[in-house]
Amino acid sequence: MNVLIATYLATDSPSGVVTYTQTLTRDLAANGVGVQVVDASSTPVGWRKFLGLAKRLMRPLGGTFAVTYDEFAYFTGVYLATRRLRHTGIDLIHAQDPRSGAAARLALGTNTPVVLTCHFNDDPVSELTNAFSLKPAVTRQLTKWYMRLFSHIRHYVFVSNYAYTTSKHFLPAGIDKRILRNSVQLDSVARRRSMDTGQLTISNVGYLDERKNQQLLLAIGRELLRRGRTDFSIQLIGDGPKRADYEALATEWQLTDHVVFHGRQSAPWTLVAQSDLYVHTALNDNCPYALIEAMAVGVPVVALPTGGIPEMVPNGVGLLASQEPTELVDELLPYFDVDQRQAVADQQAAHAAQVFDHQQNLSELLAYYQQLTRASQPVAPAPTPVLS
Repeated sequence: MNVLIATYLATDSPSGVVTYTQTLTRDLAANGVGVQVVDASSTPVGWRKFLGLAKRLMRPLGGTFAVTYDEFAYFTGVYLATRRLRHTGIDLIHAQDPRSGAAARLALGTNTPVVLTCHFNDDPVSELTNAFSLKPAVTRQLTKWYMRLFSHIRHYVFVSNYAYTTSKHFLPAGIDKRILRNSVQLDSVARRRSMDTGQLTISNVGYLDERKNQQLLLAIGRELLRRGRTDFSIQLIGDGPKRADYEALATEWQLTDHVVFHGRQSAPWTLVAQSDLYVHTALNDNCPYALIEAMAVGVPVVALPTGGIPEMVPNGVGLLASQEPTELVDELLPYFDVDQRQAVADQQAAHAAQVFDHQQNLSELLAYYQQLTRASQPVAPAPTPVLS
């Protein structure tokens, strides 16, 4: 079997999608599957130069112009890169976004089945609308565009039920879907220190931006100091556009002795493994790798109950009830106790071993591939849903 993995992201993008793609590539190759990858770096050189010029003209204008450029550039880049692979015997396309899936399918010009893993946190249109502050008329056109893209794809992998629920109105009727959650297979993990050190070390992994909301963790640190608690440290692992702002806040709130900015790390779980508690503050997330990695190294997780996160923990264990720093500190104070942390860690680890079993998920995905490539029914674009 020969699989084409299609994504518009470059390999150095700070995204869990890249982690998923790289892991999938290794897993497929290790199981004897032929793998080819088309990503941002695969765009033909001449077209890439043209897109570079268009980017300089359109991207600075923001809003509608920036979105139009992105959609055009990502779609055409994947399309042209895939066209060069038409005669390489590709049996299945596994896309990481609807643009790449539709572009790759059209480029091959065959009945090659397409599987789409849906990594978006809500749906692609609402995420773009929020990111670029698009006007309603533009959002309506973008909705039609994405419905057209989705109409070329019948087979879906969702990493949470939440992602399916929030995006199903974009999908054509009669889709075939699977829920296969993200999972990890960590190469090596430093032995976690004893939980009973007299100081609570809190970790957080993620892109430093408004959605990941690490400012809330700094506000928690500020409230702890206000209450006279100095027996804590906050380890922020990741980089992003808000780093300078957060560093300034840490200074303003007199947290410089309690907060460490580690920047982006190739193996963030090794730092998480040295902490006592993982705190996830994202305002929305689908099935974040950071939580799975924390559970895998035996660190208890607490998180805001946003997006698909409630599906990731057993019976709500570790979910926070508030988003206000004062109330959150009240919720976190019990975790200064080693027995409380160990009890939560044990429950979450047992749950993770079942739900995020990497080999089991891979076996199910490979079986799905086999089912689709054996199917004799030609795969054709489904009718585009009618907007109500």
